[in-house]
Amino acid sequence: MLPDYANCPVNLACSILKEFGAPHAHPTLGALDRLLAKRRYKNVIVMLFDGMGMDALENHLAPDGFFRRNLVCGMTSVFPSTTVAATTSVTSGLTPAEHGWLGWTLYFSELDKLVNVFPNTDKLTGKQAADYRVGNRYLPYKSIFERIDEAGAGRGYTVAPFGEDPARDEDAFFDKVSRLCAGEGRRYIYAYWPEPDSLMHECGSRAPAVTDCMAMLEKRAEALAENLNDTLLVVSADHGHLDTDYYLVTDYPEIADMLERPISIESRAAAFYVRDEYKKAFPAAFLAAFGKEFALFSREQVRRMKLFGDGEPHPRFDELAGDFIAAATNDMSLNHSSYSRRFASTHAGLDEREMRIPLIALGRP
Repeated sequence: MLPDYANCPVNLACSILKEFGAPHAHPTLGALDRLLAKRRYKNVIVMLFDGMGMDALENHLAPDGFFRRNLVCGMTSVFPSTTVAATTSVTSGLTPAEHGWLGWTLYFSELDKLVNVFPNTDKLTGKQAADYRVGNRYLPYKSIFERIDEAGAGRGYTVAPFGEDPARDEDAFFDKVSRLCAGEGRRYIYAYWPEPDSLMHECGSRAPAVTDCMAMLEKRAEALAENLNDTLLVVSADHGHLDTDYYLVTDYPEIADMLERPISIESRAAAFYVRDEYKKAFPAAFLAAFGKEFALFSREQVRRMKLFGDGEPHPRFDELAGDFIAAATNDMSLNHSSYSRRFASTHAGLDEREMRIPLIALGRP
């Protein structure tokens, strides 16, 4: 399933920008626009539960529960269908091609390192990659919160378990959203919570613990909604999940020997940096080994098909995307070696289980 860049988190963010009178670079999300057109809500909340794709809703929650009862429509994630790329699109209104935050691990030539951009660590050593935040320095962008504040028709706020005023547990998370809604003035509140993604990674996408977690989140969101006034509550996700097993690139010496460095971006959306002398031979070797589970695209093909989205690609895009992108289409993932972390369930590829995400919404008078 390819991403639909007219019906994805980028468009959701652009609808928010439009609603608050701020400039936006892409089409808005029609389903959300129609909800926003019903009245000028004092508060607009976008609550994003990491990993809570349509597959999770359908397999863990009852059809008559709060989330599925208020499901407006489905969307696709961006590519890669992963937190770094998708949440940065939500907070920027830009496609991954434009903002450059393509995935968990990115290569930066200035450091000659593979950097895990959210924790700012060196992928190979686990140590801090630099004494500054590498992603922020080399991939800066103006957030939608800044744009909303500049437009002057409201203020933008973030609620998350990190940052300057972190909400460290579910009580703090939902309480902070509620308190922000009670404040003066018109407000956009982006509320991010890292579950059920973390549980799915550890336990698998169908684990009973995931069912319990999602039921709790649904109950807490419904209780929050019952006490809101003059607020549109939107609930969505960055991506879905699927159970996986792994190939190791180092188990295929013919392919490993062709590479300049270990693979990057994600295990289901892997960037390959291929030595010049092997660039013609690499596609056939890769497809012979992994062609049943992965689609392989050259950087030129990726640009032409706008896999990472439309708009002007970031100046660093070619470096970040490598020479080839391998996109998972089935249950298997790719790690470079046995030192790479293995998850029971993961995401980032093109399977519909990881690509389909919900748009849930409820307006409160």
